[in-house]
Amino acid sequence: MEIYREFASVYDLMQYDIDYPLWINQLDSIAKKHMTNPRSILELACGTGTISVGLSQKGYLCEALDISEDMLTIAQSKAYDCGAKIKFYHQDMANFSTKKKYDMVCCMCDGMNYQHDIDTLSKVMQQINLHLNEEGVVVFDLSSKYKLKEIIGNNTFAETFESEAYIWENEYDETLNLLNFSLTIFKDEGNGYERYEEFHTQRAYEIEDVLTVINPFFEVLDIVDGDSFKQKHEQSQRICFILKKKTEVQITEAK
Repeated sequence: MEIYREFASVYDLMQYDIDYPLWINQLDSIAKKHMTNPRSILELACGTGTISVGLSQKGYLCEALDISEDMLTIAQSKAYDCGAKIKFYHQDMANFSTKKKYDMVCCMCDGMNYQHDIDTLSKVMQQINLHLNEEGVVVFDLSSKYKLKEIIGNNTFAETFESEAYIWENEYDETLNLLNFSLTIFKDEGNGYERYEEFHTQRAYEIEDVLTVINPFFEVLDIVDGDSFKQKHEQSQRICFILKKKTEVQITEAK
């Protein structure tokens, strides 16, 4: 999608405050805690591939997908530089299909917030279920409603780096629970700075709403603070869901 083209080039710079080593170690621990000899992992909305590369370096057979070709280009380069053998798919997580099954499916750092309605979120859960081995584990996070409404909503952020800068303007729609934001990116192209603009929308979900789409497919193992992986609280800015596939669920693949 065009909205991710220039975002891809500054994505890692904007994520500097995320503790990726902690996330990677926690995903590894969750997989080993709830499965015997977990081997394969699929990451949805993988972005620039930091998590998939980290899990691959821990010995997992990793595959990953993203809707943005530009994100995947960076992810492939990152995997190559690290010697990580990862297969990447250019697919939308709302209707993805790799025709394989995995021990774990994960989606970190707001991928689910880009699913703007309950029906689409339910389709994602159905596709995850189809791609999960028996008793497989699912881990995904959401930026919380508290974060999107109170921290980000109706605020503007700006930051400069060595050869890039951005202005991030946000507007929160309380009726629809949607965060609409414009991202203006300035990049040094060698003969001066070029200006690019993208528009994004994220949905804020209540935990209870997410549970309604989880329940047909998965057992909830835990719901934790998605930044620390400790107990969630009212001001948690990220909520992480840890789930296990229900063995009795029989779902046919969506057309």
